[in-house]
Amino acid sequence: MQTIAFILISLFAFSMISSFAQGPPLILDHPGTFKLINWNAYTNYDCGFTKAETTANYQKIISITDLVRKNPVFLDQKGFECVTYVMCEECPDKFGYGIPSLIRFGFGDWYMSKGQPVYYNIEPPSWSILVNNLSIFAAGSYNLGASKPTKTPKEGFNYDKWKSVNDKLRECFHLPGEKEELGNGIDRYISEKIIMYNPERPPYYLPIKFREIAELMIEYWKLHPDKFQSELWLGLLESEYAQFSESERDGWAYHNTYDERSPVLKITTIPGPQPVVRLNPEYWNKKLPRSAIQILIFDRLTDTNRYTKLVEESLKLNSPGYSLQRFLEAFDITTLIPAIDK
Repeated sequence: MQTIAFILISLFAFSMISSFAQGPPLILDHPGTFKLINWNAYTNYDCGFTKAETTANYQKIISITDLVRKNPVFLDQKGFECVTYVMCEECPDKFGYGIPSLIRFGFGDWYMSKGQPVYYNIEPPSWSILVNNLSIFAAGSYNLGASKPTKTPKEGFNYDKWKSVNDKLRECFHLPGEKEELGNGIDRYISEKIIMYNPERPPYYLPIKFREIAELMIEYWKLHPDKFQSELWLGLLESEYAQFSESERDGWAYHNTYDERSPVLKITTIPGPQPVVRLNPEYWNKKLPRSAIQILIFDRLTDTNRYTKLVEESLKLNSPGYSLQRFLEAFDITTLIPAIDK
């Protein structure tokens, strides 16, 4: 399945290839180094973590990078520099726990420039791991927005009630696509997005009933400050909701791309690959210290032949991205399993 994400990555990769089609040759045998940089990993947000917690967490981050470097391209590393940044993420909300961060591995290929060896060091092709953070996974939110109105709202408008409903909608999202359970606490979505977790814990998301999400959307528009919009959308949503029986309403909700009964609601009771869910705060083992690693998210395509083709094309055209694609082609995702604390 060709995902939108892969298409974008491929377009970027090939645009880079095209841009450097007449570029200087890569220096494949140039010795390379690995550098890890703490890029304000614990200082951008005041999340209340102690110095002891951040120190212990950084050791965990180092352990993750050590596991990544078991990849064959790092054995007798040549042809690229790998500058890796550990960056801060927003503080955990009620669905999170632990210290969140982003580890970004930059792959700067060596090449000849005016007779001198140099490497791509300005925004080189990169690959990332999201740590203790499910925000990317929950990107398909049903959040409709609840900014304070700038015009006089309809009579009886209650901002707090309206915002409260939208806050509940924000917690609801649909899965990104087809899910595969690879075992050992590894799930893969849309043949690309990997989530690594502790399979001994409760699930990291919970399904939502059709009734709950549909009635939240109806309530949102009922409370909306603009009278015209409120009546328009309310009529459409209630008309669609009426087409579902009481027993159907008590079933699970799924993201809708095909049920012609609900083109506005955009949810259905017909089972599909994108159930509507919310994150499960019970997944996190709060007996572990906040420095522990309990979730990893990263991308790696199922079809590694795509990486092989990009490696061949990059080498043929002497373009950046060669070493990154080699890394992804050879990457064994199971090497990261030991990073998950239990």
